[in-house]
Amino acid sequence: MRRLTTMSVVIGAALLYWPSASSGQIGALSTDCKAGGPRRGLGVYQFVATCAGRAPSPDGRLAIVQRAYRDRQPPIELQDANGRIVARLGNLSDDMPFTVMWSPDSHWVAVNHHVGSFMDELKIFEIVGQTIIERPRLTNAARQQAVQRFRCLSPSSVLPNAIRWSKDGHRLAMVTISSQDACSETAKRGDWRPLWMIGDVRTGRIDPASVRVDKADGPLREPRDPLYRGF
Repeated sequence: MRRLTTMSVVIGAALLYWPSASSGQIGALSTDCKAGGPRRGLGVYQFVATCAGRAPSPDGRLAIVQRAYRDRQPPIELQDANGRIVARLGNLSDDMPFTVMWSPDSHWVAVNHHVGSFMDELKIFEIVGQTIIERPRLTNAARQQAVQRFRCLSPSSVLPNAIRWSKDGHRLAMVTISSQDACSETAKRGDWRPLWMIGDVRTGRIDPASVRVDKADGPLREPRDPLYRGF
């Protein structure tokens, strides 16, 4: 089976690895607030369970906010520049850490949401006026790319992850991962590897020319060919 080896973090006997190329993902049991905060420049922010956090959009009009808490997590909020609550993101309020990546134009938000065993699932949101709407088309398209390439995978076993935005804020570089035993759980036995790809959040379409199989047995590495270098 394909082994993911970017962070080499082990919980008990679960030998599953987090492959984020954009930020150091943290475990679900961590409540170390020092692990949270901005990552790699404007627009990328790591939230940690129980810790207060605020991820402002590049234009400063909005922010995704988590309030500090002890036992019961309050809803994750979208606030305006004056701290007024615009919306609540209930599907992020599950005591799990998550990383927020604002697009450069502040119209889109990619969230790598922790689902356990040092693995994350991508959620994409669009800012429409002062509302926030989840747009699953691109994540579904990324899953479809993976199951078409590796027939032993089921769509539910594929976890797309956001890596970085294009400069225009419309395209997103992603990588798909799965658990080590994802293919052993299906009738169609086989092997799988992570897939790199670039998709347009407006259309939900993957650029076929961008799809790359990660063939290395070591840490995941974003492709460095002209398409990705010019991204």
